[in-house]
Amino acid sequence: MRYKMLLWPHANARYQSETLKLAEAELRLMLDKLCPQAEISPAVALDMPGLDLSFPEAPDEGVIAALRRHSLLYGLFEDRDGLLAPVAGRARAKVGADLPAILKYKGKTNEMFLQLLVNAGLYAGDFFAQADQPLSLLDPMCGRATCLFVAANMGWDATGADVDKNDLKEAEKFFKRYLEYHRMKHGVARASRTLKKGSAPECRFEYAPQGDAPRRTLSLLQLDAARGEALGRNAFHLVACDLPYGVRHDAQLPQGMRPGGNWLESLLRQALPHWRDALKPGGTVALSFNAQSFKPDRLRALLSDAGFQVMTGGPWDGFSHWVEQAITRDIAVGRK
Repeated sequence: MRYKMLLWPHANARYQSETLKLAEAELRLMLDKLCPQAEISPAVALDMPGLDLSFPEAPDEGVIAALRRHSLLYGLFEDRDGLLAPVAGRARAKVGADLPAILKYKGKTNEMFLQLLVNAGLYAGDFFAQADQPLSLLDPMCGRATCLFVAANMGWDATGADVDKNDLKEAEKFFKRYLEYHRMKHGVARASRTLKKGSAPECRFEYAPQGDAPRRTLSLLQLDAARGEALGRNAFHLVACDLPYGVRHDAQLPQGMRPGGNWLESLLRQALPHWRDALKPGGTVALSFNAQSFKPDRLRALLSDAGFQVMTGGPWDGFSHWVEQAITRDIAVGRK
């Protein structure tokens, strides 16, 4: 059976040219787990971005549900001799489709790319068949929590940590206003997690998403990524993190920690063992990074040194893409 997958258009023309490659790589790693016999090719007959899919038989509900969570899906259609019959649109957001997009700030990562990053981690691990259940995600450098909001819309529990208390405060204020505006039942609790030296303040939301979904949690921790002992052990199904790109951040570092990449490598050497401890067996860490300041082979070597099984080959080597003049973004994924 043949299908056409129309892709979400992107306002940036340069990035739009990269979406077909990214969409195909993401789709391939999903279907490698769900339906390896499926074939994928560019939808050349359309004057819009899309992919052609061919299945040996009609895909089951699990495959359709996975395709609805694809980061760049605009619409899925069955191709009946050139006539397109609608099959599915994007998966319904559990909290609000606009939740990850509203808060604007310098250096924000696009929410659709973060969905791609989450999917890359999810389909490298053992929990992809449970994606519609309340999994637990950790973003250990969460900034203003865009990745956490992506996870919340998937119906997951989300925990974010960051050293910048101002970013955390902005995320907290925004999420509280969002829940209040949409009249979702919620509570906010404050606590702290014990460190070997000192403590990590925590703000924890418990809220009821739209519909009849069970209550979920979203937590914000003020915590240096190198001090991950507060994250616990075997607590998360997935770690997803958009690492600092070494453009804005390098300018804020002491002279001895530059040029770009060295300080981040030092930080990851300390942090990755903590992130691995925090993952459940079969869980994964998915990291996006600037390949101009941190070479992919070097990051994958760090993941391997920390005890992760590193994903390489096939679609895993197809995520490198242009963002701007100083940034070529890529993804590295490791499995516990």
